[in-house]
Formats: sequence, C-alpha cells, structure tokens
Amino acid sequence: MANETALFTLLNDQEQGYNRDEVDEFMGRARVAYDSGEGMALSEIRDVSFSMTGGGYDPAEVDGALDRLEDAFAGAERDKYIDAHGEDAWYEMLAERAEPLRGRLSRPDGKRFREPAHSATNGYRKEQVDELCRQLEQYLDGENPMSVDEVRTITFSGAHGHNGYDEAQVDAFLDKMTEIMASVG
Repeated sequence: MANETALFTLLNDQEQGYNRDEVDEFMGRARVAYDSGEGMALSEIRDVSFSMTGGGYDPAEVDGALDRLEDAFAGAERDKYIDAHGEDAWYEMLAERAEPLRGRLSRPDGKRFREPAHSATNGYRKEQVDELCRQLEQYLDGENPMSVDEVRTITFSGAHGHNGYDEAQVDAFLDKMTEIMASVG
C-alpha cells in the first residue's frame, strides 16, 4: 500500500476519517459515470455517506470534492440539455423545477415548514430558516446573487417545538434548491 497514491489526505490512526475503500469505490463509480457521459443523479452524490475509521480520509477534503463533483455533473447535464434543446429551454425547465420551491418560499415567516413532530424533538430555528428563505426568494427573482456553497454550508441553531422547523423537511427543500443553483452554472 505504501506505493499507492491516496485520493485525499490520510489522517493518522488516532483520527477518525472516511473509510478509504468506500470513498475510493464511490469516486471510481463517479469517474466512470462522468467519463461515459451517462451522468449520475445529483441526489446520489448528495446522499452518499461513508463509515468513519481511524486513519481514514480527511472528511473536509472529501466533502469538498463531493460538492465539486455535484457541480461537474450538474454542469454536464446543463450543457447536454442546452446542446439538445437550447439555452432558453434550459432556463424554462429550471423555472418549472423552481416553481414548487417558490410556493414554499412565499409562505409567511414561521409557516414555511412543519414543526418537529414532538415538542422535545430538535428542529432548526425558524427565524434563521426564514431569513435564508427570504434570501433564496430574492435569488430566484435575480435580486440576490448567491453561491450554491452558501446554501450547502449553512448551519442553523437548534430549537424545540413551536420555535423550530422540522430538520428533515428543511434539508430536503435545501437539497432541491442546491440542485437548481448548481444547475444554473
């Protein structure tokens, strides 16, 4: 193994990192999908997870590579669609994909997402999520330039019960939003 080149920085045996074999296997599949032109579902990239192990790959490096991989596949999908249907058709399709998101964004503060199922369950602080939603609505209207990384890396404070939004629902919404943003290019 000493002669093998690692894809990412390997941590020492006392530090927890992503399982090297799992990461290498996924990145290999992604390379084949990209090189073949078949593509890979953006959700597959976003949803992949790796076991933690001593001496594994640096998680921050792998996560950054996954973000770049998602951008590359989104760009390839965009270019392929534009070649086949034209740029105007691409933006029309993105507008259609964004319409359900706009509906949620237009809801009043405090009402955009459901609350956690149980009052003892953690959720995301409503005020913080609502602020991001206002920014995203402006982004979709062309009034607020934002990068997809701003949405990917956002963190919210926790909140209980009526002060919070259901984390899973917010996360699913943000996944759809990042998919659209990554596709804009």
